[in-house]
Amino acid sequence: MSKSPLRAPTDLDPSHDSSGPPPTKKDIFTVGEVLGENYEIRSVIGAGGMGQVFEAHDRGLNRRVAIKAAWPHVTAQSLKKEAQAIAAIRHPSMITVYCLGVHRGMEYVVMERIYGVSLDHHIDKRLHSQVPFTIAETLDLLASIAEGLSAVHRAGVAHRDIKPENIMIAPGNRTILMDFGIVLPEIDARRSGTMSGSPGYMAPETITDSMEKGGAFLVDMYALGIIGFELLIGELPYDGDSIADILKAHVHDEVPDVGLLRSDCPPRLSRLIRDLMAKDAAERPQSMESVAFQLRQIGKAPAPIALAPPEPTPSKPWSVLVVDDDKELARLLGFYAKKAVPDADIRIVNEAEAALDAMHQHPPDVLLLDLHMPRMNGIEVCMYLRGTQIAEQCTIVSVSAGAQQHDVSLLQQLGITHFVRKDEELSKKIVALLKELRQGD
Repeated sequence: MSKSPLRAPTDLDPSHDSSGPPPTKKDIFTVGEVLGENYEIRSVIGAGGMGQVFEAHDRGLNRRVAIKAAWPHVTAQSLKKEAQAIAAIRHPSMITVYCLGVHRGMEYVVMERIYGVSLDHHIDKRLHSQVPFTIAETLDLLASIAEGLSAVHRAGVAHRDIKPENIMIAPGNRTILMDFGIVLPEIDARRSGTMSGSPGYMAPETITDSMEKGGAFLVDMYALGIIGFELLIGELPYDGDSIADILKAHVHDEVPDVGLLRSDCPPRLSRLIRDLMAKDAAERPQSMESVAFQLRQIGKAPAPIALAPPEPTPSKPWSVLVVDDDKELARLLGFYAKKAVPDADIRIVNEAEAALDAMHQHPPDVLLLDLHMPRMNGIEVCMYLRGTQIAEQCTIVSVSAGAQQHDVSLLQQLGITHFVRKDEELSKKIVALLKELRQGD
């Protein structure tokens, strides 16, 4: 196996025209447009081959929602089918669907607005920072995904496109399954003469068109095994110079053994991942509920008895991470932090990406975060930190010269309650707040 840029290859989806991008780059709806006399479009938050996703303000209930609409060249029936599939399943791993509507002849679906990061983005960040997922993190993620898929399968449908791109990690340890565009009722699972899914995660039977009726859920089993391998090893198990090479590898190459590639992987987990990735669908686990249970049990396994008492862990100094693209102001914030807590470990970075790397390496006790930065702003940083849960024990303090009320409301939804304005009282407020937080610890 060799690392490849095809970590999340292009989708193969017969449900829409995949011959190229949408015929127009013009947004389906425009900012300020009101749908159904109630939903005011605020911004575009995502786009793909099927359509666009917008953030909107629900005027009636005074809340933020997400609205998904299909490109004009995509059949509206696909959107309706996806919405109905999601609405039929009640589980924390499913987005809540509020309603379907039509605006200017285009169908749209109104859904819960989720704040978080995709598992795909999370994996990329870990690869960039060279911080591998621990066994405990891997087990928790896989179990959460399996529990969500178990609910999907109990509803009589299969996702068929499980991959890190379609899994969202949200605050509160919530793992959400996204994009049900090629969902298939189990009763309809049969040979079709077409391929659908993403090459890096496609089961052999979907490639060879040999899936048995009622066996669509086993496609999700296979994809979960691929994700488990990727989390533990940092790359996909099957690689190639082209999509055709990758598909052939899924069908013909031997299933790699995670245990041989990662020494700390428990044998039970290694066996389970190999079983999930079995070439023959009949040899895979036959119940996602059982898979979720096994993953949770492996996570509960007692640690080996130590032959000698462990060395005491030295206590770490109280720490503050300052993040501001204005280098002079960042230096001043660091000075104020040192003044408030003289024995604190103060770190200063000037870019959001550097802040995320610093958080991965050593999460601070307090993060002083500027909201308005280029490329990746402070709110996006907060979404990432809350979604990936690497800042669960960190107090995030928003430091801004002009945070708008909607910014404050969004941060409060993410559990951030400390706000300091950049004004003539900045020094006094930072020193007082840090002293208070230090005493609270």
